[in-house]
Amino acid sequence: MRKKELRQQDILKLIEGLDTSPTMYKNATEKYKAVGTYLQDQGLVCDIFPQGSFSLGTVVRPYRESKEADYDLDFICCLGDQKEETTAKYVKNVVKETLCKSEVYKDKLQNVEWDKCWTLEYAEVNGIGFNIDIVPGVSESDVIVQSMVNNGLSQEDAELAVAITDKKNQNYFWLTSNPRAYKHWFESINKPFLEYDRQNKRRVLFEKSRTVYNSIEEIPEGLERSSLQRVIQILKHHRDVYYCRIRKENFKPTSAIITTICAEIAKEIDSSLNVFELLQEIVNDFEIYSRNQILTEEEFSRQYETKNIIRKTNGKWFIMNPVNPKDNLADSWNDNPEKAELFFKWVMVMKKDFLDSLQIEDNDFVALLENNFGRDYVKKNINLKEYASVTPVIIANTPKPWRK
Repeated sequence: MRKKELRQQDILKLIEGLDTSPTMYKNATEKYKAVGTYLQDQGLVCDIFPQGSFSLGTVVRPYRESKEADYDLDFICCLGDQKEETTAKYVKNVVKETLCKSEVYKDKLQNVEWDKCWTLEYAEVNGIGFNIDIVPGVSESDVIVQSMVNNGLSQEDAELAVAITDKKNQNYFWLTSNPRAYKHWFESINKPFLEYDRQNKRRVLFEKSRTVYNSIEEIPEGLERSSLQRVIQILKHHRDVYYCRIRKENFKPTSAIITTICAEIAKEIDSSLNVFELLQEIVNDFEIYSRNQILTEEEFSRQYETKNIIRKTNGKWFIMNPVNPKDNLADSWNDNPEKAELFFKWVMVMKKDFLDSLQIEDNDFVALLENNFGRDYVKKNINLKEYASVTPVIIANTPKPWRK
């Protein structure tokens, strides 16, 4: 096997190890559905559904404060109440009160109220813990839905919008969210990438899932991964490690920013590209967008007419939420310009670590892997004998080893 192909396979193997395993996926799915059934049995009219990375198939194990963390899987609990006839405070707290009626859920509920959610902690699976974050909400009002339609969203997607609860300084209020419409948008772009060589990929996935599923047909779509999903996972993991290393974790770009930009770029890209070919294409666009920092708005628009995913207008950064035209995902960049600067610096470091590194000496390549994934995790999952010239290297600030 050629050196470049071996290195690509090993990077993917390490990233796959940070994804939810078939066992955890099945376990988490059963758990959140059980919560929904319990709440309904208690008389709470509601619908629970996943949002975020678990919904999109872009989960990576969180990395915080230089160590591995439990998986946080997010779910919306949409109550049947009319928004105009209830309050954010009631909706937020009735979910907790109902969960506390159960001996099972009362013991799992974290003794802290987060701004948007309640958290249930579950026992570890194969040494790895996971939490279920339940975000209470109700269907969005007709006024907000119509406003979204007026701003270009389809009626069907606008009607999926949810008013979720938020809490700041002891005050409760509503925020508009639309994870189901976002999922539809992402899936429409991801579909050709997912369909490419799909049967072969499902066979490979089945070989890794035999202890959980009895046939290829049983494997849920939520476990499949396209090259686009893998690229997003690579970026999210590297982001976590990089911003931790520079001690700027509060400055890191949200997963929504990474996912939205990658998907928007991928719209125009050949779906047969492998993970690293697609990553290279996306990084090429990131490099172009970084020139927004040195060119005037007029110069950038003139030189790159079609590049409008990340843009500057009147000195402000804009990254539009594809399912909420009024939501600028880059608002925090305008509040703190250093966030934009660090974003483009991070992308270049990621390029060096996962693209340029495919050409460097074996010893340096393994050192990069250990610095990004942890020495023990790399040794456990990679056959270092394939890297003949590797000698022991001491790396400062090496992340704590991952456990599989």
